[in-house]
Amino acid sequence: MEHHFTQLHDGASADGKPASNFGAAVATVLLALLLQIFCRCCRSIYRNHVKKYKFSSSSAAANMDRSIIAAVEKILKYKFKDKRLLEEALTHSSCREDMSYEILEFIGDAVLGLAVATHFFRLEPRLNSDQLTRLRKKSVSNKRLAHVAARHGLNRFVRRKDTAPLDLIVRKYVGAVKQGDDHKNLAVPGILADIVEALAGAVYLDLNFDLTKLWTIFKDVLVIDEIKVPKDFKSSEIIGAQNKLYGLCGKRKWGNPVYSEVKAELCEYGMKYVYSVKVETDDGICGHEGDEKSNPKDARNSAAYLLLRSL
Repeated sequence: MEHHFTQLHDGASADGKPASNFGAAVATVLLALLLQIFCRCCRSIYRNHVKKYKFSSSSAAANMDRSIIAAVEKILKYKFKDKRLLEEALTHSSCREDMSYEILEFIGDAVLGLAVATHFFRLEPRLNSDQLTRLRKKSVSNKRLAHVAARHGLNRFVRRKDTAPLDLIVRKYVGAVKQGDDHKNLAVPGILADIVEALAGAVYLDLNFDLTKLWTIFKDVLVIDEIKVPKDFKSSEIIGAQNKLYGLCGKRKWGNPVYSEVKAELCEYGMKYVYSVKVETDDGICGHEGDEKSNPKDARNSAAYLLLRSL
């Protein structure tokens, strides 16, 4: 399957309607600025990278088997213009003193985080910063990337030396993933996440720092469609609900709102909170429980918003 690259359009929501609010416009500009800074940093790193190939007499030694290169390119559905980048992305520091995937891993870690954040922001501009952060963690955490590497069997292609204990841990983890066994209690081998990040860094450099083309490739590698986008959006009404309820109570000479924590528990990707609110009105005490939120302020606002709707 050949990739057809199309430019993503800034400021558009998933249904094609323009995201006209000021916050979305500012966030788009900031993302563009961040991308420019990131590209300049990567170009600086890449210049030193090229020098290493030009001036290291051993850089042409120990070339990787062509069948391995072809197999990895098939998984990525991308053919490298500079095969040396792919060789480096698949070389563990134990194998060679003059080459390892560490620099490419560093670049790939950063670029995948930026690409994922950009993807979800453009997919649904109404997402708040907490939601975007959680989506990024779900998509490119070490646990997630290790699982992706295991599913694709990328560990088979890494050049390494004298790493028998590590290989045993990797084989056990990969076997559990491929067989669909419960692997939650198994140690997550960091090398698997490193491989995915290094490959992303290699592709990014080979594409001459084109983030859009990189994401066209890696959204399939990461199986990004498995990540569910939340439908819980904060409107301006909900954000200001506490203040609005307080003002209403003062205007009608009711008692001040009283908030109570109903739930505060740690889940896989952070804390979840639920609050309730009660107000003493002329007709007695009215109360409402809010929806589950990622922080106490939002949870109180949710409770206040729902109570306002019922009054």
